[in-house]
Amino acid sequence: LDLERFMIVATSDFNMGAMENKGLNIFNTKYVLASEATATDTDFANIESVVGHEYFHNWTGNRVTCRDWFQLSLKEGLTVFRDQEFSMDLAGSPSARAVKRIEDVRVLRTAQFPEDAGPMAHPVRPDSYVEINNFYTVTIYEKGAEVVRMQHNLVGRDGFAKGMKLYFERHDGHAVTCDDFVQAIADANPHSPLAQHLPQFKRWYSQAGTPRVRATGHYDAATRCYALTLSQSCAPTPGQSEKLPFVIPVELGLIDAATGAALPLHLSGEEPSGSTSRVVVLTGASQTLTFTNVDAEPVPSLLRAFSAPVVLDIDYSDAQLLTLLAHDTDAFNRWEAGQRLALRFAINAIAGSAQPTSASGQFGHQILPTEFVDAMRAVLRNPLLDAAFKELVLTLPSETYIAEQLDVVDPQRIHAVREAMREQLALSLQADWEWAWEQNQDTGGYSPDPVSSGRRALSGLALHMLCIAAQRTGDAVWPGKAYQRFKVAGNMTDRFNALTALVASGSELATPALARFHALFKDEPLVIDKWFALQAGAPDRGGNVLPAVRQLMQHPDFSLKNPNRARSVIFSYCSANPGAFHRSDAAGYVFWSDRVMELDAINPQVAARLARALDRWKKLAEPWRTAAREAIARVAAKPDLSNDVREVVTRALAD
Repeated sequence: LDLERFMIVATSDFNMGAMENKGLNIFNTKYVLASEATATDTDFANIESVVGHEYFHNWTGNRVTCRDWFQLSLKEGLTVFRDQEFSMDLAGSPSARAVKRIEDVRVLRTAQFPEDAGPMAHPVRPDSYVEINNFYTVTIYEKGAEVVRMQHNLVGRDGFAKGMKLYFERHDGHAVTCDDFVQAIADANPHSPLAQHLPQFKRWYSQAGTPRVRATGHYDAATRCYALTLSQSCAPTPGQSEKLPFVIPVELGLIDAATGAALPLHLSGEEPSGSTSRVVVLTGASQTLTFTNVDAEPVPSLLRAFSAPVVLDIDYSDAQLLTLLAHDTDAFNRWEAGQRLALRFAINAIAGSAQPTSASGQFGHQILPTEFVDAMRAVLRNPLLDAAFKELVLTLPSETYIAEQLDVVDPQRIHAVREAMREQLALSLQADWEWAWEQNQDTGGYSPDPVSSGRRALSGLALHMLCIAAQRTGDAVWPGKAYQRFKVAGNMTDRFNALTALVASGSELATPALARFHALFKDEPLVIDKWFALQAGAPDRGGNVLPAVRQLMQHPDFSLKNPNRARSVIFSYCSANPGAFHRSDAAGYVFWSDRVMELDAINPQVAARLARALDRWKKLAEPWRTAAREAIARVAAKPDLSNDVREVVTRALAD
């Protein structure tokens, strides 16, 4: 750091997470204040990441800065990549590193992919804007980081370090462009695929949308060859009807279907290297790779570590996915295999609309087949896997992510199916959840390190599942244990996990626990934000969440003027609780439009973020679709809207 001291100021009223002003960084209190009594493991990890991010900005943002606002991702995408790598390096073990990668990809898929497919789609380097505040987006930040990560994948870790060194030497003290950055990485690695395909690679900066990579495999037993064909396409986005092919690094391996062993990769026409994983570069609309000396049809493991921000289309059988889940050496793809299976069963259940479902979301038969439940048990009991990794594998895909995979979205049916799947896992693995709780509930003196945090995450999930099972069976033991844990916990993570288990399972003990929590922490604003968010994000039971949200807004501790507090209630409901927000009586949409207009009068930036909760309204089934459009039109008709909100709603309504 080229300063004698690194100064920060923390403020509780701030729209952003933090800001890297040279010499005096500004932080939202949420991302800098923590103690084990008031902050969770997630808070500690976020603080470490955000402090790192703003510190790294001293070079990637301040000493080398942006020529103009269109280059915003030059500093933000690059610095997000740097803070992601920093957090992964802190994690240590390969499966702990994979946990961070999985968490980042979940954000990309549930927030950025929908942005790419919606009315606010824009390139990583936008070519126009009405209001620059609206371009502090997941595309600029998270997709921008993925574009940097692809450069890292194309030149290798050492090559990327050389490129960064050249970038700083060449541009220290300058205001530059995204092109200048990628040019420096390529110039430092003249023989790399990045340098060879540089003009084409730059399309990642100028073309919006999420490419789809289609993979098909064919095994020829006579020649012992396996041919893998990869092809790419990208749907039109606003203002860009035609898309040229991207440069897509695909890290891949082959798994023996019978033994689960990783196979050496012998590409036809190349010298055998004995490697079981490699990066191939897709540059054309389609290309075929032929692997030789393959004794039986393998299971392809593609897009390892999520080597490019694309959607992978491949027709895996259930058996192939179970093989990857059990044996893939790439931890990301093990998780991905479980997610693909769960998603498949969810979509089949949603499509099978003849299934009887009651108001409580009970289905006439089990959604998850025995093989899947057994595979989940095997992961949970596996002594070699990191606890944090197990928690991710055993967490079902979110309702938002399931919705993105469907052409027409019935939010209530998605909610009912996911709740039924979760209940089935809770009941089928009850003994295993009890074992996991006993093994992981005690982590000793508090430390937010990855191993301890992982064990608390897994014990929290186990307690959550045991409370769900207890609600179904009428058992009072586990809700009682959760309430006791809530009362005596020595840190906020365990306390809040127990409170969440009671609230999410609908236990009658949730009410006294919530009251006790508020009494304990009424003088800690960041903790009360959690209290508000938990209630606004709770599973909907007979339409109970919206009245609860209205009541929370009348609470003496609620203030619409504080961005953290507004987000904790209104965003937790409108943006993060689809089962409760998408009501068939449209009351959720009316509430949303009222809040957007109310916020716009005092904080247009926050209002514009909230306005984006209905970006994907065109995918909704009726009656939600018409009701959502009416709510957006109602906001758009307000005469004195800010530019921030007007841009969002106008683009949402555009054909």
